[in-house]
Amino acid sequence: MSEISLSGSDNSCNRYLFEYRHGDAEWGIEIKARSPQEAKERIKSLAWARYKGEIKATVHIPTGGFLYRLARRFL
Repeated sequence: MSEISLSGSDNSCNRYLFEYRHGDAEWGIEIKARSPQEAKERIKSLAWARYKGEIKATVHIPTGGFLYRLARRFL
């Protein structure tokens, strides 16, 4: 992955919900984007997605202060 994204680092993004069917169930996926149109464009790009592995944990980094600046320096 060429770009590291810190959750909450872009306050101008909204969360959009898309639904799809897989098997006998309905599922949902959240896309962060600046507008509904951008979210729709991003969902189209998922056809090019590549599997990168299982997420075992997430770490919340506050959007300000020393820890945020430290994380931005190394990521």
